[in-house]
Amino acid sequence: MSRVTRTLSAMVASLMVAHLPGLGTAGAAQLGDPAPALQISDWVKGDPIDLAEAKGKQVVVVEFWATWCGPCRVSIPHLTELQKKFEERGVAFVGVSDEDTATVKPFVDNMGDKMDYRVAIDRNGQTAEGYMKAFGVNGIPHAFVVDREGRIAWHGHPMDGLDRVLDRLAANTFDLAAERKRLDAQRKVQQYLEMALRGESDLKLDALAKEILALEKELGGIQAQPLDLVSIRNSARFQSLMRDYQRALLSGRTDAELAKIEEKAAPLAPKEFRFSDFKAYYQVQRNFQEYYRAATASAGKDAPSRAAELAKKMDYVPPINAEMLNEMAWTLLTDERIEKRDLVLAMRFAQAAYDASKGQEPDVVDTYARALFDNGRITDAIAHQKKAIELCNERERMAELEATLKRYQKTK
Repeated sequence: MSRVTRTLSAMVASLMVAHLPGLGTAGAAQLGDPAPALQISDWVKGDPIDLAEAKGKQVVVVEFWATWCGPCRVSIPHLTELQKKFEERGVAFVGVSDEDTATVKPFVDNMGDKMDYRVAIDRNGQTAEGYMKAFGVNGIPHAFVVDREGRIAWHGHPMDGLDRVLDRLAANTFDLAAERKRLDAQRKVQQYLEMALRGESDLKLDALAKEILALEKELGGIQAQPLDLVSIRNSARFQSLMRDYQRALLSGRTDAELAKIEEKAAPLAPKEFRFSDFKAYYQVQRNFQEYYRAATASAGKDAPSRAAELAKKMDYVPPINAEMLNEMAWTLLTDERIEKRDLVLAMRFAQAAYDASKGQEPDVVDTYARALFDNGRITDAIAHQKKAIELCNERERMAELEATLKRYQKTK
């Protein structure tokens, strides 16, 4: 199972609220270019569609996604709604994944009517090569619209302007030249953010902002959501200050010194950001790392007493980051380098991860069940392992969870 801890910087990034299009770097392809043929190894759902045959008859949306991608799962019901809305107006949706059929089909079957459009498997990444790589796009989900003339008329996040484009294509009011200009404007917005993160002068930022605002007025909007350059600039400055704050925490600066940075950063912070959570996140990481060093075999003679001392510092684990806490709990439960396993501490981390995820992440629930089992609460472990299986929609992972359940049931 993949258990990756996010860094402090990633926590800051996840709390930032600036919404920008995921454009990637500019590729060789341009809007208006002929759409490459779909290279498909398997049609998992729906009838096959040929872009050459669709030319002159249909608009085709080619969306790249994956079963492991959280944002993709969020966009799937939206794509289904759009397929229903535009089907009679000659629009067809195709979701393309580079995973194998054995991974994708159980996911699609489990989604049922929530994923009600064509789903296909990319043949050796050839479709992604012609679309994603050609346009310099790295992130998913990402959609490309092929118009009735067989040209790529638009690309972007499927929940950021796709419905607007389809409306105009269906009504024959779509302006390709304006769309090219809008894409260039979006790149300028991205450039603006990058400049702000680098700490460019207000003079340079103001000059670029003037260009962007003029384009926004000309185009009647650059992206689906209203553009707020002040928020983008403030978010970039906040991230820069939080890097300073992180370094101050790591170097053990006094509360007074930390307060000075907080005072500067607070007016720029997203509404949901809390310095107390950030410090707690840092403290949990630091205590855990020290504990792990003390608990492993290479830590020295005084390691056991040091580990016990550090465990007391973690008598309460705040539910602040499910992914991080889950990895720590799993390490405490399974790492072979830990000589004397503190199952009570492991339970504490597993419980905090469970609470942080609201018991809705299969890997977290699986870890929680393991902690219950190792602490002798076998009936509870079985109940939660069953819940982990119910939450899981990955075939191979589900087989692992079911094997673990059988082991728990056999022990009981």
